[in-house]
Amino acid sequence: MHESIVPLHRRSTNNMVNWNDPSVLYKDYLALIKLDHAIAGIYIWETVFTAGFELDVLRGKQPYRWTIWVYLGTRYTALLTFILTLIGENGGKVSCAPFIIADTVLMCSSWAFASLIIVLRVIAIWNRQRIVSFLSVCLWLAGVASVIHTLTTVKALYNPNQDTCTLLDVRNYLSNPVVGLVVDMVLLMSMLIGLLRYAYRSSTGIWCLLYQQCIIWIALANLASVPAVVFVALNLNDAWNAMFVHLAIAVLSIGAARLYRSLCRYGSITEYVLLKDI
Repeated sequence: MHESIVPLHRRSTNNMVNWNDPSVLYKDYLALIKLDHAIAGIYIWETVFTAGFELDVLRGKQPYRWTIWVYLGTRYTALLTFILTLIGENGGKVSCAPFIIADTVLMCSSWAFASLIIVLRVIAIWNRQRIVSFLSVCLWLAGVASVIHTLTTVKALYNPNQDTCTLLDVRNYLSNPVVGLVVDMVLLMSMLIGLLRYAYRSSTGIWCLLYQQCIIWIALANLASVPAVVFVALNLNDAWNAMFVHLAIAVLSIGAARLYRSLCRYGSITEYVLLKDI
């Protein structure tokens, strides 16, 4: 009986996954590359099929506002992020490190622009109340400062086993997704509280109002950030650490861009705008 127990114990130990085993890493990196390609395809499709808004601004069909540059920054830094990601993941031995560093900088810039759109919306919903405006801007600046600090430690290397560029020690950048999630969650709650203050003045239902204001997209962006934070915290391996980071950026960028476009249909993004019954 004792002899039968030992093999079972050894068998259970042997069945534990070694996440840093080369064969496991290879499969995980393949999964990461496939996921990134799918996300990049969806984001590029979204960018192309919604580019009419930018064209309308150029043609004068949409009024020019200075905030259009924040909107363009959100969309096109994310687009460049995915383009560089595709280049790096499809065999980029030459100048690999600059590719990944540029990709990371663009990705963080996209988050900063997208979060700034949300900050502007919070300020608008609260009718430019000074305390809300001050706290929102300070929160955003704190997030940007954290990102800039982390970017100074970015390191990348060409991985011959997977024939791709790899960001080294992804777990060292855990503060980025955590800070981003905290900032966006606080801003989302500020938007919700601001909208709820005025929701019952309109015959439009609260869920319809949230949909009209594209709050649902921002909520989805926050949910998409949770897996990225969880897997970076688990630190299974570098592939899993980076698995859902681009997904979070894509959803946040799309959501913030849709929020901006919806506001421009009804009024200035820097003015207090509450959708009327439609």
